[in-house]
Amino acid sequence: MKKIKVFRCRICGDPYIGEEPPKQCPFCGADHSFFVEAQEWNPDEFNVELSETSKKNLEAALELELDNASFYDCAKAMADKAGDHYGIAKFKALMKVEREHASAISKFLKISRPDLEKKMCNADSKANSKEGYQREDRAIKAYSKFRDEAVEPRLKEFFGALVEIETDHLKLHSKDTS
Repeated sequence: MKKIKVFRCRICGDPYIGEEPPKQCPFCGADHSFFVEAQEWNPDEFNVELSETSKKNLEAALELELDNASFYDCAKAMADKAGDHYGIAKFKALMKVEREHASAISKFLKISRPDLEKKMCNADSKANSKEGYQREDRAIKAYSKFRDEAVEPRLKEFFGALVEIETDHLKLHSKDTS
């Protein structure tokens, strides 16, 4: 019988129970390499002395993540109205991941995660995937810039992980828009 363990994701901080860490965090989408066993978790992962540039970049990232989560929430609702079960699942999962990113960013900023605002989207899932592609592309460019501007090693790591995660989202949208 295999031993069940508790792991923590270093990107979002959420726990995972299993024999091994998952290939990707089910909460934020981070690669398995960001998981540590829970007893090795450093509770100060999000206590980083922020430079002014990094604080400004985290605030911009928070707005981006909240905006994208709101968009995906709308896209999920439109897919539901259309009876598009694949679209419901895809947009719901993307919305949850973007909200998890907003939660992690809020931890760095030492604030409560803001609520989502209502956002407009298209009634068609394919059109929403096309817009989702554009949104993920903007996020990748922003997070690459934020990673390069960060002087804090932890934020370089964090923004680098977000670039990887958003690249996965881009690939997902690419598949659904061709």
